[in-house]
Amino acid sequence: MHIHETIFWVDASIRMQTSNLERLYQQVDTSSRGLVLFVKCAHNVFVATHRLMYRYLPISKSLAVNVTMYGSGAVFIRRSKQVAQSYFQ
Repeated sequence: MHIHETIFWVDASIRMQTSNLERLYQQVDTSSRGLVLFVKCAHNVFVATHRLMYRYLPISKSLAVNVTMYGSGAVFIRRSKQVAQSYFQ
């Protein structure tokens, strides 16, 4: 089994303009708690979530109205002790 510290997943719609990922590493390690999504959607989470799903999700409808939704065409995930501690405290 391979354990990787970083995963950078992109779909076919993404065009890389640089191979320098230093800014991404800084962002994911310092401000994003280990996950970076790149493209903001034009709508919030509320309008994209079926109303019956709120029975199962740990978020209220009123809170979902204020949560920005991001596209999933590119995801940058960094595994580190700092990130793990921030999620599992």
